[in-house]
Amino acid sequence: MQKPDIAIPPKDLNMLQTVLDAWCSQHRILRKDATAEAKILINEYKRGNRSQIALIDALINSTTH
Repeated sequence: MQKPDIAIPPKDLNMLQTVLDAWCSQHRILRKDATAEAKILINEYKRGNRSQIALIDALINSTTH
């Protein structure tokens, strides 16, 4: 069962963008090329992960498996 789309409040959207920007900077990729990473962040957010550390961990785990 898939969770319905939820609206992301501006404060949380800014946090997701900050995490994605940091990830892109660290890995030297353009943000426009980080669609897979953005999807991971959104999916983790929908699962209830609101911590920057948990979101970064999700990105790390997705690239190491």
